[in-house]
Parts: sequence; C-alpha cells; structure tokens
Amino acid sequence: PSYFVENQGGGPNKHNKLSPAMSLLIIVGHVKDGIEMAREFGLPVSIRGFIETHHGTTLVEYFFHAAKQQKAEENAPAPAEFEFRYPGPKPQSREQAILMLCDAMEGASRTLAEPTPVRLEQLVHTMAIKRLMDGQFDQSNLTLKELHSIENAITRTLCAIYHGRIKYPTDKPQAESKPAANVAAS
Repeated sequence: PSYFVENQGGGPNKHNKLSPAMSLLIIVGHVKDGIEMAREFGLPVSIRGFIETHHGTTLVEYFFHAAKQQKAEENAPAPAEFEFRYPGPKPQSREQAILMLCDAMEGASRTLAEPTPVRLEQLVHTMAIKRLMDGQFDQSNLTLKELHSIENAITRTLCAIYHGRIKYPTDKPQAESKPAANVAAS
C-alpha cells in the first residue's frame, strides 16, 4: 500500500527510485494480493471476481509513458503497450464495470487541484469514454444508456464529496477581559 500515491502522505514518492517496469509490477500486483487476501478471509468467489476485474486490462498509463520516455532517452525501442496493461480479465457484469469506473474515478478525482463540478464532470466522462473505447466493457453487457446514467451518478457523488463549504465566523478572543460591574445594593 505504501507505493500508492494516496497512501504516501505527501512524503517522497517511492517510485522515483524504481524503474517504470518495477513500479508496474508493484502496482499491478495489488490485484493478485487482493485476491489472495480475499481467499485468506474466505470471501465468496463472486466477490473475488470484483477484485480480479476492477482494472480489467487497462493500461497503466503513468508508468507506460515513463518507460517510453526512458527508452527514448536511451535510444532504445519503445516498450509495447500490452506490457503495461493489467492482466485482466475485463469486467464480466454491469456491477463489475460500475466498480471499475467508481474505483478509477475516485482515485483520479484526488489528483485535481480544484475539483469543481465542471472539472469533475469532464474527468468522469473522459475516463468512461476511454474505458469504453478500450473495450473494457465488452464482456459486461453494459449499455451506453447505462454508462451515461453511471457517469451522472458518479459525477453527483464526487461533487457532493468535494463541494465547498462556507466559512463559519469565529469569535475573536478579547484582548483583555472586563470585570463585571459590581452593583451595590443601597
């Protein structure tokens, strides 16, 4: 878990000391580790299927691009895209496809410096279309109408999470306290 940016607490990125290929193995390994933990704890096979498919065969873009850049600097052949993909399988049901979308979009939303409703909507749509065009939903029977509804629901949820709050006024402490008036009875 310490190799995931969201778990590094603003400290140094552990991947900076690793090759893109080594980082890929660590990141992709979390799926296998999750399946193993599910077995250990006796989770049903149906739940394990969600763990196994939540990244489908998506490209681990950050490390793929880092590897391409590294190879270009070395004047070496670029890596093949398939080498930087999760092993799959792709989601086999609508529910697994929804989990894939929610997981990816929640993580990506954390990267936005200012998660405004417009930016969140654009992020959600871009990521949904990217997965659709990549064939990630081909085995899930997810329809375009359902995908649109899912996008709307995820956008609303992320907007609720990141909505701005008004600043409440605070009482300023008084510099010196005044003694209470002493009223003498006459």
